[in-house]
Amino acid sequence: MHSNKMNFDGMRNFIIENELTDSVVIVLHPENFDTLAMDYITIHNTIERPFEILGIEIVEDTSGKVPKNRIQIIEI
Repeated sequence: MHSNKMNFDGMRNFIIENELTDSVVIVLHPENFDTLAMDYITIHNTIERPFEILGIEIVEDTSGKVPKNRIQIIEI
């Protein structure tokens, strides 16, 4: 995924285009997570960790396995 999708609108469009449901979690590289979180805060004036977009939970990778500008989708 390109970094231009690491904002609220881009992530929302990614979720819609890929027909993701609440049966998955999106895991992002810490830098990408922070970028998306800042955009989310700007739009919603608040944030909780983890947060959701269209019912999909967005979490920060703490394992060091998700490369920058990539999205990992985990089935739950």
